[in-house]
Amino acid sequence: MTSGEFFKNNLSVKKFSQAPVEEEKLKALTSAIKWCASMDNRQPWKAIVVRDEQLKRNISSACNNNKSFVEAPLAVVVCGLPDDAYPTLGGFLNSYSVDAGMLIERISMAARSLGMATEWSFSFREEKIREIVQAPQEGRIISLSPLGVPVETSHLPPARPVQELVSYDHY
Repeated sequence: MTSGEFFKNNLSVKKFSQAPVEEEKLKALTSAIKWCASMDNRQPWKAIVVRDEQLKRNISSACNNNKSFVEAPLAVVVCGLPDDAYPTLGGFLNSYSVDAGMLIERISMAARSLGMATEWSFSFREEKIREIVQAPQEGRIISLSPLGVPVETSHLPPARPVQELVSYDHY
């Protein structure tokens, strides 16, 4: 598969296999997290890989009963750490949310390269998730994802034309 085909294959996971993730794949995934780029290499995040069934049920409940968290063998919680981030991007924001977004993409790409998939959830109750995974109060829960081998997928709407997304020299 070419890199173009890799990026074009944009699917939404409807159901995950409950088969456990092999230890070698989990190590490859954590290595991808370790080597993910961030502003000034500060890595202002903590990725929490959840394997415990009860914790996954609790996460599902805090994500509007998203059943994917119960059926997938793993859940990944990305916690941004504002105090560890580069202080200003563009003079108006801290880098933790951008850095965490890069990590989210890295985890998704690593999972796909390993024959797995993610289905990122941005609909959750942050305080409840923070409590479930025992994240520090100063940490911000950026996103959560079930992770595993997809067994049912659907295609997302087609991408917009490149001319709408890219311009040269001026907006």
